[in-house]
Amino acid sequence: MIELIAGINDRLSRGEALAAVTIVTNEGSTPRTAGSKMLVFADGSIAGTVGGGLGEGMAIAAAKETLSAGPSRLLGIDMTGQASAGADLICGGRMRVFIERIDPDDATKALFAALAGHLAAGRGCLIVARIGDGASGRALIAPDGVLGDAVPPEVLEAARKQGRGIAAPICFEAAGVPWVLEPALARDPLYIFGGGHVSRPTCHMAALVGFGVTVFDDRPEFANPERFPDARETMAYKELADCFAGRPFEESASVVIVTRGHAQDKDALALALRTRAGYIGMIGSVGKRDSVYERLRAEGFTAVDIARCHSPIGLEIEAETPEEIAVSIVAELIACRAARRG
Repeated sequence: MIELIAGINDRLSRGEALAAVTIVTNEGSTPRTAGSKMLVFADGSIAGTVGGGLGEGMAIAAAKETLSAGPSRLLGIDMTGQASAGADLICGGRMRVFIERIDPDDATKALFAALAGHLAAGRGCLIVARIGDGASGRALIAPDGVLGDAVPPEVLEAARKQGRGIAAPICFEAAGVPWVLEPALARDPLYIFGGGHVSRPTCHMAALVGFGVTVFDDRPEFANPERFPDARETMAYKELADCFAGRPFEESASVVIVTRGHAQDKDALALALRTRAGYIGMIGSVGKRDSVYERLRAEGFTAVDIARCHSPIGLEIEAETPEEIAVSIVAELIACRAARRG
């Protein structure tokens, strides 16, 4: 989402209009699910994807029409049965996409610039947009208020109520008009303890798939932006507990423990288990894990507490190199994130 919003802001800053295509519903087997987004630019180029193939081609063609002059609208794409016969649409599902034109007026520029700022700061928002008939109507519902006009108060109130906890777009009616409500989700935080060989590719891959990464190490040469250019934050700490101060280790957060020593791993794990983090993983062999767990039990941690830890960390893919281990870790992070979001 952050990258696509950056793409929108880039084109708006150049004075260019563009079209956005967002999957709002999907049924059956589809290549992408609700919330997937693609941008179609005036020069014919695209960013993002709603699944590729002829289904995406239909969406692109409709987006170009909307970009030329058409109103925002919903488009149904059927990849089942007779509707897809001879068209190479073999997925077997259906999806509806919302296609909207985004113009480079001052209000729209301000809205998407504000959205980018909120997402960069880790704050999620809601975007409500009117469907059809050429009338304008878009607003950003942010933690600090509402930005945008031409959206009636009763629509904003309905959007706030229906937007609680949603992870994908929904359609609703208010003030006698259809609307799309889309959550703009902030990156789930990932806290990596240890700045060594495994951490570097783990940070890079995790950032690529949408995590907001923070790297901690007690050595400044191992925790700095030059070593971790993809990290949202790096911190060279003096006391391990400082890493937890003022940071939201909520259920959306993940913790990866890959420090340079067993003692540090144990201390980091003990602190992580006292948080609500949705994923906690620790590197090491089964023997090292069991030794750490024994020490934690001696400190009063229960079997239920310790069961929250994934160790050895990562999916079992016979990984050996730091890069392969990073693949296994990030794959497990993706799986756990998907399970949390349902």
